[in-house]
Amino acid sequence: MFQALTRDIRLYLRLIAMQVKAQMQYKVDLILDVLTYFLVTALEFATLLIYFVPFPTLLGWKMGEVALLGAVVSIGFGLAELFGGGIDNFEVIIRQGDFDRILLRPVTALMQVSTTQFRLRRFGRITQGLSAFGLALFFLRDAHLVWTPLKILALCLGVLSSALIFVSVLLLGATICFWTVETTELTNILTYGGREMLSYPLTIYHQLMQRLFVFIVPLAFGTYIPVCYVLGRALPFALPNWLAFSSPLIALFFALVALAFWRFGVHRYQSTGS
Repeated sequence: MFQALTRDIRLYLRLIAMQVKAQMQYKVDLILDVLTYFLVTALEFATLLIYFVPFPTLLGWKMGEVALLGAVVSIGFGLAELFGGGIDNFEVIIRQGDFDRILLRPVTALMQVSTTQFRLRRFGRITQGLSAFGLALFFLRDAHLVWTPLKILALCLGVLSSALIFVSVLLLGATICFWTVETTELTNILTYGGREMLSYPLTIYHQLMQRLFVFIVPLAFGTYIPVCYVLGRALPFALPNWLAFSSPLIALFFALVALAFWRFGVHRYQSTGS
């Protein structure tokens, strides 16, 4: 089993390397793509901060704190876009009948799908998130925020966990394409809409929305909850602080659920006939 896992990882890295090598052939285009993506996502972040021009706080959250939350969300979603782009593009694969060819190859279908859209331009969002993180630290310079190894660990685990949860949501949406051919708007609400909503404090939303992102689609465990722990704020629904470190386990459980649903869909897939 270990040898099979090692082989799959090696193959995955090789497929990614092929994508990177192909894109590096056109360096000027690549630089322009990354820069353009960075500027577009920077405008999204700017709109987040515009709120604080007339208002000093957002339900007690100051600009630096919201900027930190937005940065964490942006980095996590950027990683999900980078590694889950092929999954997000799965409806095109189904509609064009390419999944039939994928199933004929002696390689895991999910591995092939996930490596079809590895685009380096998506580093633009990750770079924007890192820049926003630096800006958040600048805004928080007078907030007497004390960084500890545990806070850094909670934040790093949160970013990686949020990326995994976002990819899992994309996988759930891709699996639905086996029956609907096209991705449903619900998937976009949970991914792009979830990214936008979680860039703001969760407490500004109705409790139903809070419960959705905490207990059903646990994106808050990779974003809002770790940031609350770092800032010394109370966790939603009076959850204990140690849950800020549970994000990897929750993300892994959610990913396993999405993977099981994917396998269910693959076993019941019928050719599009195209």
